[in-house]
Amino acid sequence: TIYSQAMDTDPPKPKPASEVGRPARKSVIAEAPVASEKKAAASSVSKKKNQKVESVDSFLQSLGLEKYSITFQAEEVDMTALLHMTDEDLKAMGIPMGPRKKILLALESKV
Repeated sequence: TIYSQAMDTDPPKPKPASEVGRPARKSVIAEAPVASEKKAAASSVSKKKNQKVESVDSFLQSLGLEKYSITFQAEEVDMTALLHMTDEDLKAMGIPMGPRKKILLALESKV
């Protein structure tokens, strides 16, 4: 009995290095619903973001200026921001004068 008591008081042995990075099977199952909730939240955020990008894209496409869509995406300009942009803002983004004037004229008619 003395021997078995000594065994019970020993600290648990550390896991081998190959198992350290892997979560236990039980914790993976417990985390599965959380991961799916995160995916759902992320997809709703990306849908909202894509809707804003699509509206800028469709606006530019209606003016025949779709080649500038990438620039607006890189600058994270959505329709709300675009409605407040000035000639200087568009110039700072590298948009040439002709397209700048087309964009500003089209925005004036939207307001």
